Amino acid sequence: MKRIRIYAVALIAIAVLAAGCHHGARHAAATLVDPQFANLTKDQAFAKGEDWFAKRRWQRARQYYQYVYESFPNDPLGRRALLRIADTYYEQGDPVNLVEAQYKYRDFINRYPGSDRADYSMLQIAMVSYKQMERPDRDQAKTKEAVEKFNDMIRAYPRSPLRPQAETHLGEALDHLAKHEHIIARYYIKRHSFPAAVQRLNYLIDTYPKYSDRAGAFFDLGHSLEMMGRKGEARLYYERVLAEFPKSDYASRAKKRLDQTKA
Repeated sequence: MKRIRIYAVALIAIAVLAAGCHHGARHAAATLVDPQFANLTKDQAFAKGEDWFAKRRWQRARQYYQYVYESFPNDPLGRRALLRIADTYYEQGDPVNLVEAQYKYRDFINRYPGSDRADYSMLQIAMVSYKQMERPDRDQAKTKEAVEKFNDMIRAYPRSPLRPQAETHLGEALDHLAKHEHIIARYYIKRHSFPAAVQRLNYLIDTYPKYSDRAGAFFDLGHSLEMMGRKGEARLYYERVLAEFPKSDYASRAKKRLDQTKA
């Protein structure tokens, strides 16, 4: 009987301690809620975040979005808040925050793959790479990454209303890559490495049919071929400049080279 009484007392003590711990945990959790959110509904907190976002106070806005998302993760407003958290990092725009933005956009897609904003998240993932593109005369790793991610978004959401925006930026990134090839080709021309220039220019023309300086690529290819003694082929590209880009800055130069090669 003595053992039973001791055992019962021990159980009561454990129960009392557990209740006290539970109450303490609830009290601690309550004190973790920032007073600025205590009297706000989720809609009011989100609206506060939007107000700070409009003022470009990204960190301040993020506090309100974070509260809404963490408090209501399965609510439509909570999902929107996660996207807005990503947007605040994206708008800050420095390399560290852009990496964080890309992570948050991916997190949104992983958590809510069926969301009607998944296409926006994929577009923004591509836009992070787009924002990090180097000048055409620098390394183009981020440009190639942007092209890949814009294509991923277009393939995944071919009917998205955001597709035109993705295609516009995709075209700009492709033009960036073409310009990079053109710069290298002109470097070879400057060094009189005409075979290497011809190789680069042929690749450029075949790979980037919408390149903004296609007239210049044709003219440079004609010039390189002419310098290699391949005047017949050179004339074909000078003629293309005149036929396809008669108002370009290269038209008069191409006509002059045509007249000289024919003579």
